[in-house]
Amino acid sequence: VKDKTAYAVAGAVGALTVFVLDHYEHIVADVQEYITGPVIGVVLSGIRDWITGRNVVPAEKIEEKVKETIEPDRRKKAADDRVTANEQLEKQTKIQAQIERLLEGIQADRVIIHKFHNGGKFYTERSTQKMAVVYQASRYQYYKLDNELSGGDFNLEKMGSILKKVVDKRYLHLTMKGDKEKYKHTIYFQILEEDGVEANHLRIIRSGRETYRNIGLLSIHFIKRKKKGLSEREIRLIDESVRDIQLLLVQ
Repeated sequence: VKDKTAYAVAGAVGALTVFVLDHYEHIVADVQEYITGPVIGVVLSGIRDWITGRNVVPAEKIEEKVKETIEPDRRKKAADDRVTANEQLEKQTKIQAQIERLLEGIQADRVIIHKFHNGGKFYTERSTQKMAVVYQASRYQYYKLDNELSGGDFNLEKMGSILKKVVDKRYLHLTMKGDKEKYKHTIYFQILEEDGVEANHLRIIRSGRETYRNIGLLSIHFIKRKKKGLSEREIRLIDESVRDIQLLLVQ
């Protein structure tokens, strides 16, 4: 009887091991999503590594290990490499850091930078004016922008009079409840409502010294919580961010 029990247990363990290995990614995803289990995810990762005998390099030693294995690139970098031209990567890093600091500084839920661009022409030969999301920081992963605004071809006409007011005043603070009667038929306003945004603070981004061009928008979202106004400290932080972002975008 003991032998049969031991055989059955061994068979069950073997079957479970095969199942875990075959369905590992799905199991971890389900555990992390439905049981809110980062800890359990780590345990499962450890089980998999123990079963497979995988040698895991600790995070603090990855750089050292990569230096040992990666081969040096003996090719010359092209002079017209646009990714690194004019210190582009460094500027992108600084801009992203700016909006992440602003996100935390004013306790917003999402901070976005839209840039205006010429999206093509109608048959009338007039250019279509559009905007694209180029930078984004969100408090939670599920707050990441995922609607018509998130692409690169949002027509500025869909903002209606909202954009004109932002350009004229250089800012606009929208609240879904307070401004609903005024903008309830405007597509931009409707998209924010559907997305759970309760307040949207907008700032125009401009380039130039002697003369300027309107080149984009800084858009701050407060989701599922009312934000009727801003404190003096929050206004100051936004002002500073707009100034620094404008300088970085036009360098």
